[in-house]
Amino acid sequence: MNKQLFFSPSVFEKRHCEIQTVMAEVGADVLLIDQPEFIFHLIGYSMSEGFQQFCALPRFGAPMMILRCVDEGTCHEYGDVAPEDVIGYPDWANPVEVLKSELYKRAIAHSTIAIDRDSYNMTLNRFDALRAAFPEANFVDISQTLREMRAVKTEEEIAYLRKASEIADDGIRAILREFRSGLSARDCVSLAAKHIILSGGDAGVIGPVTRALDDNKMHALVDDEPLKEGDLLHVEMIPQYRGYSARLMRPVYVGEPDRETQQRAKRIVALQDQQIAAMKPGARASDVDYILRDGMLKSELKSKYENISGYSLGYYQQFTCRSSDFSYVFRPGDDWVLRRDMVFHMYTVSNGLAFSETVVVGDKGGVRLTQSPRKLFNVNG
Repeated sequence: MNKQLFFSPSVFEKRHCEIQTVMAEVGADVLLIDQPEFIFHLIGYSMSEGFQQFCALPRFGAPMMILRCVDEGTCHEYGDVAPEDVIGYPDWANPVEVLKSELYKRAIAHSTIAIDRDSYNMTLNRFDALRAAFPEANFVDISQTLREMRAVKTEEEIAYLRKASEIADDGIRAILREFRSGLSARDCVSLAAKHIILSGGDAGVIGPVTRALDDNKMHALVDDEPLKEGDLLHVEMIPQYRGYSARLMRPVYVGEPDRETQQRAKRIVALQDQQIAAMKPGARASDVDYILRDGMLKSELKSKYENISGYSLGYYQQFTCRSSDFSYVFRPGDDWVLRRDMVFHMYTVSNGLAFSETVVVGDKGGVRLTQSPRKLFNVNG
């Protein structure tokens, strides 16, 4: 079977060496990863869980994937794992016992096991099962290291994010081009969905299109009520391309917006432009956040600002329970420092006017991967 790797083998080799260096520093014999996004980072393959799965990386040697038999073939095709290191188990087997058997069979030391304590797959019961299977082992957490390693994107990853951004732009254009009187928010989702799929987006990932947002209703539900003159539509595209997600928000007014609404939109965009321009390597997250947060409050565009102004973007496993990646966020007090080629969803909303971009950190400031005009759109009512 021919391999269809997402990245060149050298990318995976570098990632293995980086993680193994950290493992040596903390004295870990083997690393167990069970969260799909991190498995993908390590070997270029991931699958939503039906039963528990592990990617095991020894301090010396190549990674091993333990998963359901029904997924072996896909892992062979897409994963940067040797054929003999893909271990499938029948659905009635105990994955932890399979893992234990393989470690003993291969004489892989496991007196100290590194894990990701932030994994949404590592439930309390699963961790208890690991401790019971390896009662003499010491478990060490390297979740922060794993987050840091995923934060900076490679050229290939940015290319995937750029393509996803182009697809997001096309979804916005489709709604503006094909909107007609009597359509509902759900109809607009359908318009965008068709063009996202035709543009090469991954199936089933579109984004919410709802009536206008508010500070306490940031995630509204799609409805079927026909849109009428004076309605404000929130359009958020979150398409994925090969698993990499771009994000884009724009407000769409049905009819002709009044002057005050138009001016408010321009002020929001101007403040966010200042924030994006400040996204340079070495900038502190809280300082970047302050530009927008303080500007919105002083301009009375918001009476209070209780949410973040941006968060990490990258690979998302389909059907994951984590629809947004908050590994790195922008808010007061965050003292982490931006690095070149980190990618973020930068967003803000005021009185239903929501604007956001997919932004990569560049030497001279943030670079927008999404390219839709930054303005309040309107369509005929």
